[in-house]
Amino acid sequence: MTTTDLPEKLAASRQIAAIATAFFLPFSTSGQAIAVSVFAVLALLTLDRARFIDTMRKPAAWLPVALFALILVGVLWSMQPLGDAIKWVGPYAKLLLIPLLLATAFTPRQALRIGYGFLAACLFLLALSWAAFLWPTGPWTWFKSPGVPFKDNATQSSCFALCAFGLAIGATQVWARDGRRAIAMAILALLFLADIFLIYLSKTGAIAAAALLGLFVIHAGGWRRAVAIGATAVVVIGVALAVSPQAQRRISEISSDINASSGATAGGESISTASRIDFWNKAAGFVAEAPLLGHGTGSIRPLYEQMEATRPSPYGSAVADPHNQTLHIVLQIGIAGGLLLWAMWIAHARLFLGRDVAGAMGQAVVLQNVIGGLFNSHISAVTQGMLYCLAVGLLASVLQARRTV
Repeated sequence: MTTTDLPEKLAASRQIAAIATAFFLPFSTSGQAIAVSVFAVLALLTLDRARFIDTMRKPAAWLPVALFALILVGVLWSMQPLGDAIKWVGPYAKLLLIPLLLATAFTPRQALRIGYGFLAACLFLLALSWAAFLWPTGPWTWFKSPGVPFKDNATQSSCFALCAFGLAIGATQVWARDGRRAIAMAILALLFLADIFLIYLSKTGAIAAAALLGLFVIHAGGWRRAVAIGATAVVVIGVALAVSPQAQRRISEISSDINASSGATAGGESISTASRIDFWNKAAGFVAEAPLLGHGTGSIRPLYEQMEATRPSPYGSAVADPHNQTLHIVLQIGIAGGLLLWAMWIAHARLFLGRDVAGAMGQAVVLQNVIGGLFNSHISAVTQGMLYCLAVGLLASVLQARRTV
């Protein structure tokens, strides 16, 4: 191999690492970590310095870096010892992938192959999930929960919702030239959508999926198509909810667990709504105590632990997560951090104002993360946060490359 071949070899390896990262996202945390680490190294080795400098002038690139930097500096006034506080910086390091991906020139074909890697993994999970539903006495004892082979139902629902949206958008794009392929993609999209509401209902996942359905109707192209597709999806969701005892149980719990007592038994999904209300109420008080700078990076756990004696959690023990992305930031680094978070979301949403496939997928990724961030700390989460950073960076890189051609 000559020195002239080296850049091409590194770029090819970078692409393989990106596909591997996308493939491992839905089911393997360790595989995802290894693959994304390899990708980051290769992306740095193949980085175009001029393109990177130009990229860093854009708010979509420097805002994630600024947010991470503030979280890093926040360890200086943390309630935790420095060694413990610094551990809370790690979950936000993935934000640095956004400018790195933005500065990497992905072609639409490369991006599509990376997307296929993610879709292939989700199809494997979908097959397992439906197999467990249709054959409940089968060899599924190793599943994390009913219908969920790996990770958790909220993570699986997030992945499946994006797959359903992407397949549906793709079906509308290829309908005119390949009707059979479009029908196959539409059927797969409906299977992903039905799984979210039928197999193991995640309340956050269901809300996000409904929002993506509304976004898809906007992109469907014409009101007749929008009505037909929207009505079909609503019927599929309705049937799924009607025939799923698990979904009906989860829905009935929403109204009952709001009134769960603070001394409820620990560990049950039936008190998830009550727990969130408890987390948010306490978080509002914590924010009022230190609105400008917050309590420092890593201070969430000791803050909630201090309240256990007088206002115990419905779970029976302190949980180091307010289950809201904005609160997760503001509690630690103050209002400035919250403003940076929302400025970042807005900047990323502005990247995807177009009506093409990449723009629509970008809108879906940002919308899902914002909605998920209302009920969970998704950017700091292993899978949802990585999915957001990789998808935003990849899709924006494709759009940026098109605009510079």
